[in-house]
Amino acid sequence: MRSMPSLDLPGDPKFAIAVTVGLVLVVLARWASRVRGSKRDLWIALRLGDVLVTEILGAFLLGYGLGGLIAPPDAATNRPPGTFGPPGRFGFGPNLPVTLGVVGAAIAVLTRLDLSGLALRGSSPRNGLSMYMGWEGRVISPISAGEFGQIAMRDSMGYPLSAVATADTDIAQGTPVRVVGTKGVNLLVAPVSPAETAAGARTVTQG
Repeated sequence: MRSMPSLDLPGDPKFAIAVTVGLVLVVLARWASRVRGSKRDLWIALRLGDVLVTEILGAFLLGYGLGGLIAPPDAATNRPPGTFGPPGRFGFGPNLPVTLGVVGAAIAVLTRLDLSGLALRGSSPRNGLSMYMGWEGRVISPISAGEFGQIAMRDSMGYPLSAVATADTDIAQGTPVRVVGTKGVNLLVAPVSPAETAAGARTVTQG
């Protein structure tokens, strides 16, 4: 009797699993971090300052898995006797999975850090939220005094972002606000007076 053909997948399946899990973690981290300071942001994305630990782990696994699929570590042991040259399917060494994993994690960190802001701030002991001091936005979820709501702002590149915020007074939805400080891991905001809003509008018009 002829033996049944093998259904084993080529290579080590752990690398394909690493790619899948890594991709899921990256997507999950970006979804959970859409509202900065929220429970999802803190406990799922695992925000640490400006970086997301879950995204870093996912990027490492993604790079590790891709490296293993490109150059399996056991490729060197499967070469015919007398064959010379670097191991790996495409001529890469056996450490390519780890190398690409570290590169992926580094890219995940660098894309989250505001390098220009770090250069300007130097070594001043400011937390990640302090960079929003003085920024203006609008309340999109009502804030009760001492409680938490949500505000919408635009970052330095003009992209919209939202964040959890608190205030010392009740602030209704749609009210213009300014970031005046931080309270714990959240922004502290205060309403912008109509006079300030009108002055800002005139300045923009004249400019």
